[in-house]
Amino acid sequence: MTAYIIRRILWQIPVLLIVGLMTFGIAKITPGGPFDTDPNRRQVSPSVEKILRQKFGMDLPFWHQFTRYMFFDFVGNPKTGETEFQWGAMGGNFGPTYSSRGLRTVQQELFGERSGKPSRFYYSARLGMQALLLAIIVGIPVGVLAALRQNTIIDYVILFVSTFFASLSTLIMGFVLVIIFAVSLNWFTVIPDWTDPIRPWILPTVALGSVQLGFITRLTRSSVLEVKRQDYIRTAQAKGLADQVVIWRHMIKNALLPVVTILGPAAAALLTGTLFTEIIFQVPGMGSLLVEAIGKRDYSMITAGALIFVFFLGVANLIVDIAYGVIDPRISYQ
Repeated sequence: MTAYIIRRILWQIPVLLIVGLMTFGIAKITPGGPFDTDPNRRQVSPSVEKILRQKFGMDLPFWHQFTRYMFFDFVGNPKTGETEFQWGAMGGNFGPTYSSRGLRTVQQELFGERSGKPSRFYYSARLGMQALLLAIIVGIPVGVLAALRQNTIIDYVILFVSTFFASLSTLIMGFVLVIIFAVSLNWFTVIPDWTDPIRPWILPTVALGSVQLGFITRLTRSSVLEVKRQDYIRTAQAKGLADQVVIWRHMIKNALLPVVTILGPAAAALLTGTLFTEIIFQVPGMGSLLVEAIGKRDYSMITAGALIFVFFLGVANLIVDIAYGVIDPRISYQ
């Protein structure tokens, strides 16, 4: 197990490098730059732009810019005049944001508090965790219930509702929830008050989690139905084991493997922020910030967003693989 985890962690390094190279390269070849996309439409003179490009190392060759961002570099300190060693993204330093002219770093924008408010990562992570828990806690039991009541009115209703949720996007679901519960019924405010610890989180959590809930419900139902038809289930029933023992000890445990498989990518996507949900419900998370970074050509922020997503995707998939062995001890990690 330990050797397997170490191998998986080491494999993350080349994956992060490839993703970083692709994201950094695409951002660089995209027309425009961080100093001609000012949100306030202020014109930057050529002389000022030259100084800014030198300050951020944008006048260096592409390979030097990339290695400087990803690995390390020796940067001159304007106060002391000395050259200092500086880590790159692989060392946890994502560099300064171009949109703030270097006054704030990417880490401060993503993980730092803002005027006493939680960080953007906190909002995205909490929203994603709540949505994932909603999908798991509701989707798996409901899917099991539908499979055990196959071809009954309960099964038909669950299939209809889960298919409806799975066929909708978070964008459509978000608009529907806002129109019904915020505009028509006035149960929630259109402009949320994020100082409230509960109410502002309800609608975005439902919008984000309902789509995953539909997929998990349908997958759980299909997986349980497949396991129900296996010979060992019929053997357990023929031995006279109680239905609850057969369901929980033999049926559900083996049916969970396909469900656990999709939880890794789903968790990574939800935890790192979902764009449409955060925009519709005005959640001050990472998603809206990364969209602004794309519009401003903030290369360091764009690349950091891609690297963080890939990192969480790798961690989530590793947890899923470990969970395989917990659910089914027959699975080998060799």
